[in-house]
Amino acid sequence: MPWITLHDGQKLFVRTVGRGKPVVLVHGFASNSSHWLPNVLPLAHRYRFIMPDLRGFGRSCGTQITDVKVFEQYARDLHDVFEHFHLNDAMLGGISTGAYICLTYNQQYGFDRVSKYLNIEHTPESRKSADWQHGLFSDKQEELFLVFERLFALAEEAGRDTPYWSLPIEVRSQFVETLTRVLARAINSPVARLAIRQAGLRAERLLAGKVFPVENWYAYIQVMRAFMAGNDTFEGLARIKVPTTLMIGGRSRFFSTEGQLEIKRHVPHAKVVTFKRSGHIPMLDQPIHFQREFRRFLHS
Repeated sequence: MPWITLHDGQKLFVRTVGRGKPVVLVHGFASNSSHWLPNVLPLAHRYRFIMPDLRGFGRSCGTQITDVKVFEQYARDLHDVFEHFHLNDAMLGGISTGAYICLTYNQQYGFDRVSKYLNIEHTPESRKSADWQHGLFSDKQEELFLVFERLFALAEEAGRDTPYWSLPIEVRSQFVETLTRVLARAINSPVARLAIRQAGLRAERLLAGKVFPVENWYAYIQVMRAFMAGNDTFEGLARIKVPTTLMIGGRSRFFSTEGQLEIKRHVPHAKVVTFKRSGHIPMLDQPIHFQREFRRFLHS
């Protein structure tokens, strides 16, 4: 499981599993590459899965985000992964933030080194505008972005270099409240959503230790800021000629089905798989169905 050197000299942890045709998988916000393991381990005899921990998260939590254009930096990191492993014909997939990074990678570098692409739960642009109404959180975007702004103000006042457990309780409370609110929207089960929201600071040690590791807590702020700033990847969509699969949560509270289908309008050959009972994370809400479709994507 190597650490690779990035374009700015920093190190990135990349988890590799299996042997065979290479598959690069990019995790989502506040996650890490280990979350792919239940899906890839049963297939490790046929494929070599290459799964980076994004800078600021997982075992790359000490790798700093140094560019205000966060998704462009992540896309350069993904390019570095392709370079390090000498990949010229790899399958590529991403979920949520990971999919946004893949779309940004396509915008910057194209998919010449990609044999097929899997886009799980993301639209071509995160920020709503007069011309685009399908951004992150759909009709709740303004409300939730205001929650983000409150956290940003407290974080800047506290100082980005302050260790998490030394932050004022007001900052930690807003941090946990914001992240649990986002997590609750990702899950389709009303009972699970309520349990997450009610946990709050009472479960802070568990949340901060297991669910949202906080060694580099400011990375969460940087990625949230990037979502608010937006990142238009429409221009590159028409250049996607490789087989493409769009996986959509039919009950997603992150992205509308219409917004995700906008990718198909630009990539007409794309296959659409809708998980009718799933929210933003199909592998959690419909794990058996997801694994069947994931296997089909790889084998086709």
